[in-house]
Amino acid sequence: MKLYSKITPKLAAIYGVAVIVLLALAIFGAGAIKGGAIGGLIGGAVVAILGKYVVNPILARRNYRKYKAIHEPIAIKLKEEGLELSTADGAGLVRWDKILKWRQNDEYLLIYPMPRMYHIVPKAVAESGFDLASLITSLQERVGKET
Repeated sequence: MKLYSKITPKLAAIYGVAVIVLLALAIFGAGAIKGGAIGGLIGGAVVAILGKYVVNPILARRNYRKYKAIHEPIAIKLKEEGLELSTADGAGLVRWDKILKWRQNDEYLLIYPMPRMYHIVPKAVAESGFDLASLITSLQERVGKET
């Protein structure tokens, strides 16, 4: 969930501009405008902190408990045409051209076939013999750079 909610550079730039504008209004604005800007800065900071440290962890735990399929083992195979994911209930191929974006951190790799749906690949799969470096190289070559 931390990796999923990571702010993209584009969104960070938008937030940065908003903060700069609010700071300018808080410093140079008149009466009510100054108060509104300060309130916006404080409110935005409170929402960001509560979202990151309270709401996201609660939602992540709830979603994990309710999503029974994520508790089962998933096999992953790197193929020329895409990435094959399989469980005891079925299998599917995520073709390279159907992958919208991908991102990673030290523990996980997320592969997005849709803007809000992703497949989680724990980097620990490399310990069981899966060629994680080849997957990352294939994603860079066929999908594009990490977002």
